[in-house]
Amino acid sequence: MEQKNRYQLRHAAGLYWLLDMDQPGIPYRKPVPVNEVAAAIWKMIEAGKTQSEIENEIGRRYGISGEEVHSDVQEFLDQLRSLKIINGDSIG
Repeated sequence: MEQKNRYQLRHAAGLYWLLDMDQPGIPYRKPVPVNEVAAAIWKMIEAGKTQSEIENEIGRRYGISGEEVHSDVQEFLDQLRSLKIINGDSIG
């Protein structure tokens, strides 16, 4: 199963969660809680957007400046990579 399809975004109890949908059981990978902006970024990753396209959309949608939006998006992508949810070349 492709990594980005392996994880699905869910909204429950007022929070967003990334769930590993391909778990054999043990060890169990806990859902990853994400905020609204991270959920929007995840949806764009699933849609095949490049990092630049994601940054432009997030900046426009949430009124975040260029350097700040780049830093925030990069930080979230780095977090996903460190958790092995995406790999280094998953984002254009």
